[in-house]
Amino acid sequence: MERLKGFLIILLCNLAGNIIIMASGLPIPGSVLGMLMLLILLLTGRVKLATVEPAASLLIAFMLLFILPDGVKLMNSFHKFEGIVAQVLIIAVLSTLLTMVSSSLVTQHFSKRLKPKQGRTINK
Repeated sequence: MERLKGFLIILLCNLAGNIIIMASGLPIPGSVLGMLMLLILLLTGRVKLATVEPAASLLIAFMLLFILPDGVKLMNSFHKFEGIVAQVLIIAVLSTLLTMVSSSLVTQHFSKRLKPKQGRTINK
C-alpha cells in the first residue's frame, strides 16, 4: 500500500506539472516541472521521503523499459542520419564529457562549502 501511495504522489506531481505547462505555455517539459514540485514538497516536509522512496526505487529499477521504445524508434529511423553519423557521435561524446565535468565541478564546489569547519561538529 505504501508503494501505491508513493506512485500516486509521483504521478500527481507529474500531472500537475503537465497541466501547468499546458496552461502557461512555459518552454520546459511538464515532467521536469512536476519533479521540481516533488523536490519542493520533499524539501519542505509536506511529503516524506519514506513515502515516495519505494515507488521511486522501483521506477529507477525499470528505467530501461521506459527508454527502450525510444531506442527502437531511433534504430528504425537510422536512415535519416546518413552522412552525419560522425557529427552526431562527436556531439554526443562532447556533450557527455561536458556534462560529466560540469557535474563534478558543481559537486566539488558544494561539498567544499558544506564540509564542516575543522574542529566543529554537526549536530544530528
